[in-house]
Amino acid sequence: MPKTRKAFLLIYITSLSLLFCPALFAQNNLNKEIILADIKQQPIGKVLDKISNNGSFSFAYNNKTVPADSLVSLPAYRGSLFSLLDRLLGSNYEFKEVAGYVVLRHAPNRLFITAEVNMLGPNEGIIKGYVSDDRNHTRIDHASVYEKNLLVSAITDKQGYFELKLKGFTGAVVLTVSKESYRDTSLFMLNEVHVYSRTDEKKYQYYPEEAGKSVESNRFARFFISSKQLMQGINLGNYFAASPYQISLTPGLSSHGMFNSQVIDHFSLNLLGGYTAGINGFEFAGLFNINRKNMRYFQAAGIFNMVGGQVSGFQAAGIFNNVLQSTSGVQLGGFANINGEANGLQVAGLVNQTKGLNTGLQLSGLLNVAAETKGLQLAGLANWSSGQTGWQFASIANVAKKVKGLQIATLVNIADSSDYPIGLVNFIRNGEKSLAVSTDESLFTHVDFRSGGRVLYGVIGLGFKFDAQPTYAANFGLGIHIIPRQRFSLDGEYFSQLVFNDRKMLYQVGGLRLLPGYKFTRCLRVFAGPSLQGIYADQASDATVNGWVLSRHSNGSGSTVFDIGFTGGLQYLW
Repeated sequence: MPKTRKAFLLIYITSLSLLFCPALFAQNNLNKEIILADIKQQPIGKVLDKISNNGSFSFAYNNKTVPADSLVSLPAYRGSLFSLLDRLLGSNYEFKEVAGYVVLRHAPNRLFITAEVNMLGPNEGIIKGYVSDDRNHTRIDHASVYEKNLLVSAITDKQGYFELKLKGFTGAVVLTVSKESYRDTSLFMLNEVHVYSRTDEKKYQYYPEEAGKSVESNRFARFFISSKQLMQGINLGNYFAASPYQISLTPGLSSHGMFNSQVIDHFSLNLLGGYTAGINGFEFAGLFNINRKNMRYFQAAGIFNMVGGQVSGFQAAGIFNNVLQSTSGVQLGGFANINGEANGLQVAGLVNQTKGLNTGLQLSGLLNVAAETKGLQLAGLANWSSGQTGWQFASIANVAKKVKGLQIATLVNIADSSDYPIGLVNFIRNGEKSLAVSTDESLFTHVDFRSGGRVLYGVIGLGFKFDAQPTYAANFGLGIHIIPRQRFSLDGEYFSQLVFNDRKMLYQVGGLRLLPGYKFTRCLRVFAGPSLQGIYADQASDATVNGWVLSRHSNGSGSTVFDIGFTGGLQYLW
């Protein structure tokens, strides 16, 4: 009998034994005894939670294919977990056990494999075969055929045909076929010359999928991933092996071949770009890195990094980094960093965006955006947080809801609640805003807008005095509510004034003032108080000092006067 015929017969018999003897592969949790009281009209998901809470594992399943919200009723039960799951879900579901999880998979269909092996050398072989539907015998395309210990795989074509080249083929090989909505089918292949009692098995891990958080569902990432690789990920799911290294030219040309998206590597070198399951070490790319799950320790790319899971360590990209779940460590992006959550340091030339909680430092040249911040946002232009916020520093504007720390902006701060905003204009929903008309010792009439939070507020306004030569003043300041009582109040302010006419700048005034006030209606307050100020004018200025002069200093360029002044007026509050 020819060798290939013998191998074919061996494969055929082995595949039948695997298909019809699943009990041989029963595992610990599925064989555990489960005791449940009567279940009356409870969601399947709640029943599963009750079982897993009493065990040392979790259930992993897709809500779209497992009816977790469906109500079920069962009499009191005592028996194996496998039998209970079979009662709850029926025979159209497959149950797998991996470390820490029992995976529930909708698999109403069955696969059938025919294959033959040809030896190309002492330790090399090629497997050729077909994958069919077990019931109607139609050929199945886009099924994943792989050897999990040798880390090789193939995708069946439209005729269900596959070829799988094996290197280091010295003992038993387990060939597995996976396809969405089909039960996994495995078969043993034995080298006819050398038979070993054991092989070095790869360790596989299972990562539960988070809804809406996968690189395969990202349109940008899918531009760089072939349809065969996407199908491979769908078929093989969230089972991942570990490997010391991989080298690739592009995502489809890798030392792991089509299996690269199921392997977590300790070292990865992608000459142009790579697509791997994850990194637990170091990864470098000339253009881009795409990881389905987590990246730990170090990653760098010339253009971008995209990670579907978590990043822990250092990540740098010439253009942008995109992490769908969370980042902990240091992240450097030439233009942008985008994260689900972030804890650590984010530095971007233009924009940092955290879609969830940011507990670290966001530093950008243009804009920082976060859903919620417990750290610090520092931006060249603006910061935006749609939830609770820690500290915000921006040259133009800060926007947040509830601010726990300082808000500092040159122009405007906006928040629902912020006790310590520092800016010219502060639109704080629960803060005080007022428009005041006042006069000072120089008989300027000032119209000032004050706005801020419970403690700090900003001042901006204009002043004017109509003499023979009209004179104007621009007012800026920062105030603090020292005593914010219902009727009586006491505010302290640092202020700065630029005094000018239609021809030139005349002089500058800066100092401190203390403003006691009395509110005689809900919206009206009168205030009056002293100020300690310094006046600087150049030699050509015709500045006049009307306050109580404390000291006067002159030099060749101008004069400086310190005096005590007075301010009083009327405020309209809202």
